Amino acid sequence: MIPRSHRTRLATSALAIPVVVAATLAGGWPLFLLVFAVSALGLREFFAMREPSAPAAHGLVLAIVGAAWSLPILSGYQDSDSVLVLGVLVAALWTEKALYLIRFGTRPQNGPPPAFPGTLVAGLLYVPCALGFFLRLSPTEIFFVISAVAVSDAGAYYCGGLVGGPKLWPAVSPKKTWAGGLGGLMLCVGWCLLYGALWGQSRGMSWVWLAVMINVASQGGDFYESALKRVAGIKDSGGVLPGHGGILDRIDGLLPATLIYAFASRTSDFFL
Repeated sequence: MIPRSHRTRLATSALAIPVVVAATLAGGWPLFLLVFAVSALGLREFFAMREPSAPAAHGLVLAIVGAAWSLPILSGYQDSDSVLVLGVLVAALWTEKALYLIRFGTRPQNGPPPAFPGTLVAGLLYVPCALGFFLRLSPTEIFFVISAVAVSDAGAYYCGGLVGGPKLWPAVSPKKTWAGGLGGLMLCVGWCLLYGALWGQSRGMSWVWLAVMINVASQGGDFYESALKRVAGIKDSGGVLPGHGGILDRIDGLLPATLIYAFASRTSDFFL
């Protein structure tokens, strides 16, 4: 019998996957709205983990401001528009500084002064700047990146559970093992080779190297979010996805993997 927790995960996936597929195939506004919604929810969770001691209202204000500042990035960013991204990040830095001054006053009287602003900029770099590339990728590319990360996660989960053995980085994520990491890597390589054979136009070794880079980036993103949660003292980044946790719990590996694919597809002979 399937455990209740797994049934909940499967039910959530059954509802979420068709939405992602439909938005990806439709492109345009449906895809933009999906990416924007995921960015906004991800930012809210990120701010809550980065500043767990801050009032909930402060994190909500940061999330709203971050979502607003993500609009220029998501709607106008192209590969050559680095000036736009830099301008948004600088403006976000000063916006957050203004929010801190409003909250604490220019010269705090009680306790140490607040930390120098930077959480908003870090959040924009972490979530919308990565997800924004989905608005420039074709449906075939989007499905490839998502599936490669999903296969990596599944391989790590099941290989780690079946084989066990030494832990990969117990101080950050006590459940992840070397067997799981290698299993996820091998499964990702196999999947990328299959995907490339069916839809790609690059050489076989290009797919192998791409699979290695995506898998390493995905696992690194997973560890990064695990470190944030450990510092914040929480198990999940949120509860918006029953059975899965928060948005960042599902896309932590996808964010850096998307950047790796975008870089590889535009700086080498690799393409779909």
